[in-house]
Amino acid sequence: MEYIKQIENIDKFREIKRKLRRKKDINSTEASEEIAQLFYNLIQDSIKNKGIKTHSQLILLVKYLGKILSTVDPVQFCIGNTIKKILHIIREEINQSTKEEQNNIQNNPELLGNKIKEAKKNLKDLKSFEFFKDFDSLDLERVESENSSTERLYEFKKLGSDAPITEENINSILEEISNLISEINSISETITKQKEIKDLISDGDIILTSNYSEQVAKILAENKKTKNFKVFVCESAPKLREKSQVDELKKIKLDLTVIEDDDIYSVMKKYTKVKVLLGAKGILVNGGLITYGGAYNICLLAKMFSNPVIIVGGTTKLTPMYSFKHELYNEYLSPDLIFGKNMDYKGDISNIQFNNPSLDYVPPNLISMYATDIGILNPNYLYKNFNDMYDLEDYEI
Repeated sequence: MEYIKQIENIDKFREIKRKLRRKKDINSTEASEEIAQLFYNLIQDSIKNKGIKTHSQLILLVKYLGKILSTVDPVQFCIGNTIKKILHIIREEINQSTKEEQNNIQNNPELLGNKIKEAKKNLKDLKSFEFFKDFDSLDLERVESENSSTERLYEFKKLGSDAPITEENINSILEEISNLISEINSISETITKQKEIKDLISDGDIILTSNYSEQVAKILAENKKTKNFKVFVCESAPKLREKSQVDELKKIKLDLTVIEDDDIYSVMKKYTKVKVLLGAKGILVNGGLITYGGAYNICLLAKMFSNPVIIVGGTTKLTPMYSFKHELYNEYLSPDLIFGKNMDYKGDISNIQFNNPSLDYVPPNLISMYATDIGILNPNYLYKNFNDMYDLEDYEI
């Protein structure tokens, strides 16, 4: 327990917690890279200082610290996603090590008895970690009760994960996390340079966008080099996040017009080559989208006029969770944003509830495609991509 307290007091860990708690609007790619680098250092130090000795301890450590970070700001999906990818890396190494051990035992049966004793000892050691007792993933009693069947005992899932971490294991895990950091760094460039994504915008198109998205701005900037198109930016009331987007788009000298949310219908009715291009906060496993307020209305109108809706987001946004309603993954803002801080409320308002949600849930039937760093993805088949990124048991940290 003392070792965990030491980690929680590391300056970098506390700094990230402060950023999330203060709702500092940080770029999701930068946040993901920061989280991945933090856990790279924590894993390296925990092994070096012998605070963590087995794969199970490492998994539970990452889950424990990951839960702390991801619950500070539950709608900053890239944080939890990055942690789940790191857990996937660790589990892949466990599976690979277990397969190698099984092959060795098949060739040399005498090793089996030693492996059982070693695994049972590690499980006992693991139980001595006070903070691990809250997790129900350990079943020492079952292991001890199955010692009459040595073959079945070795097949017990925890024998692989409770094996001691070797230097080869940790080097492999750290190398994969380093590769993950490199992938995160290159997400923006990978999306922008893909030909199939660049071809989504044609000469004469009317691009309708909303809220701030750095990746959307970069795609428009890349296409501006060879194509002519007009861009409409919705005001995104009440937070008016379009101001940052407009400032970004002005730098690339686009044919740009800012419109009120009420004018979206008029634009789609007037023009025939309208394409909706939006950023993402989270891309869910059912193909749905979590993004900033106003997007749902835009997508409904796009469906009405048969205009394509293209969502831009890297794999840091792919979130292995479901949602079928607006309230599930959302945050509610102060009504002062709508009525103003100096609003004079007259009469009794104790029974009045003001709902000012920050985010929208957009169901998959309103989305045409996702433009990501792994290509164009169909919302209806998005779930197939999650098996390579996450483990089912880590969908909830």
